[in-house]
Amino acid sequence: MSPERKITLTVVVLAALVILALLFYPSAKERFLPQPVAAWVAIEAEGSGVAVVGPVAVEEGSPFRLHAVLEAEDRDGSRVFYTEAPALRLPDGPVADSALRRWDRGRNPKILWFSVEGGLPYLELETAEQLQRFHFEDLYRPSWPQAWSIPGQVQPSESINEDYLFGADRPAFGTQRYHVRLEVFSDDEALVPDQRFKSWGAARLPAEAATFPTVTVRLPGILGPASEVFGLTQIEPTGPSSGEMRAGLRDLTGQRLAFTRLGVLGELLEIQGRTAADLRWESLILDGSVSWGDDGVAPGDLVQVLDRVVLLYRDHNGDGQLDTGDLCFDFAKGAAVRTLDQVFDFSEGFEVSWVSLRSEPAVEE
Repeated sequence: MSPERKITLTVVVLAALVILALLFYPSAKERFLPQPVAAWVAIEAEGSGVAVVGPVAVEEGSPFRLHAVLEAEDRDGSRVFYTEAPALRLPDGPVADSALRRWDRGRNPKILWFSVEGGLPYLELETAEQLQRFHFEDLYRPSWPQAWSIPGQVQPSESINEDYLFGADRPAFGTQRYHVRLEVFSDDEALVPDQRFKSWGAARLPAEAATFPTVTVRLPGILGPASEVFGLTQIEPTGPSSGEMRAGLRDLTGQRLAFTRLGVLGELLEIQGRTAADLRWESLILDGSVSWGDDGVAPGDLVQVLDRVVLLYRDHNGDGQLDTGDLCFDFAKGAAVRTLDQVFDFSEGFEVSWVSLRSEPAVEE
């Protein structure tokens, strides 16, 4: 073989090797990078500077963000966390800042956000054994951005909670849980992801309730406990409940996984140091003669017609007078904000009763 031909052949072989190296370099490089092993949802309350994987309480009107976190393991066994969170705390403790990275490798994962909610807004049960019917579901939220970091909200899915809305006024308080999925595709034409990672979802409840990514937005004052149950399933016994049933419902209520109507009212009275026997019920006429404020009604007051009891929420039209168009918390079949005339049929002439929880408990003589 002539020298010229040897040179030509060598150049061709080297060119082929370079092309092969360029073709396989991305996949080879990927094998040496930290390998993803788990996904998390972290919650950052405004001003905190730390995203928490677990329960977070925020004040009404205070923004918060949801951060997707992709945990990966390096070749030396150390952990790396891909996220846009400024700082991160897992259930087992804080993560070192040096372990946090923004995604800087290959294709950006497809990020899908879900809320985790009770399968029904309202559930009636006859026996304690039927408590097993209560379950959670992962509900895809297509209107939420497919991004590493998104603005948070506590509004439940309309697909399950159709009666949660009052017109266009969606209450910005309550309890919400979150789930995220990260899907990694090899190329733009791939129909199925090469890898899929899921954070804790419905299957981890109620076992992981204490550390599940949860946001609670609570109203100030007396309406606080009642405002927390919005977005949760209401469970009501249909007859006399056993001790086991009552214990199960207390456990679910205490963990803010579900609630009962009497449980909400009982918690409200307990905070005020009252019992049902302490309440001074008075007749109430909704003709605009009763004002909102110190001399009249206030948020958290109870209004009753027959066996239906609601909590006054706020003066809807701002005229300072209580009327049938003002808003209340109703716990008929799931927590909802409604006008008084949406709850009660005042045309029937039934007596309307009212009690102020600002008054002192009754004193026995």
